[in-house]
Amino acid sequence: MHLVKTNETVELPLIPNIVGDSAPMRQLLEMVARVGSQDITVLVRGETGTGKELIASLIHAHSRRSAGPLVRFNCAAIPGELAEAELFGHARGAFTGADKARLGFFSRADGGTLVLDEVGELPFGVQAKLLRALQEGEIQQVGTGRIERVNVRVVACTNRDLVAEARRGRFRLDLYYRLAVVELVIPPLRDHREDIPALAREFARRYGERFGKPDVRPGTSFIEALCEEEWLGNVRELENTVARAVAFASSEEIEADALASSPGQPISSPGMEPRVGRAISLRDRLALIERRMIVRTLAAVQGNRSHAAKRLGLSRSTLIDRLNKYGLATRAEGAAL
Repeated sequence: MHLVKTNETVELPLIPNIVGDSAPMRQLLEMVARVGSQDITVLVRGETGTGKELIASLIHAHSRRSAGPLVRFNCAAIPGELAEAELFGHARGAFTGADKARLGFFSRADGGTLVLDEVGELPFGVQAKLLRALQEGEIQQVGTGRIERVNVRVVACTNRDLVAEARRGRFRLDLYYRLAVVELVIPPLRDHREDIPALAREFARRYGERFGKPDVRPGTSFIEALCEEEWLGNVRELENTVARAVAFASSEEIEADALASSPGQPISSPGMEPRVGRAISLRDRLALIERRMIVRTLAAVQGNRSHAAKRLGLSRSTLIDRLNKYGLATRAEGAAL
């Protein structure tokens, strides 16, 4: 597999394949294998940190284009006025600073796959030209009248609901339909928690090799604590947590207290969720459960404190005291409370 550097620093995924045997992940991987061999445009949607770019790489690996280039373009990484020139190329002197001609990312991906990361961030004016490239297989460099034929498969990634964006006038609906010939939705980690132990062990193994600590492994209490976390940052947050634990590991077995974000950090501090570990008291465990119930209840009622208090069986003033206690009052600012 060839990887071409783009307008941002590109790193190969640490894990070359996806770890997980849960039903949601099995279904996703079955769909990847099925659509990979079909030369169609795919939209990969999922929350931040779920692994959209990795799924795009797997689609390329399962395709007849796998011997061709895999090129990534981050639609959010460059100013809007340069997006067209970056995608389709430009002639010398086409705009200020264009001191030489340059191939665009469509041309670089010819014969292979172009991954459009954060496609929902693509400037509205460039979306029509992307639509033409997808429909006609033709591009036009900025500053020239020359039409160039390209043979490129596009896999687009986004964490946005593009249909909702289209209703708001921020994304072309016809482009959405062209991108989403097949739409794959990656489940958040909270929907396949049973994969956390396998993911944690694999991350520990990989980072152990990288950091020169091949014998470091996650202990039972560490795995249990990981399984109780919310992981709003999904697999990426889990990976970073395990990497940090391996880096600071002082013994071969990582225990639950390694979940602290830095050495010496208190178990519970304002604005942070208390971590579960074997040294944590029953009081802290109960506080953790209470905090999570409050967070989830507030989310369910769109931040309405009165409704949340009623659901939790608390007075409104007691709920406000709990919000202050757990450092949640600041987080809740701006909501309809």
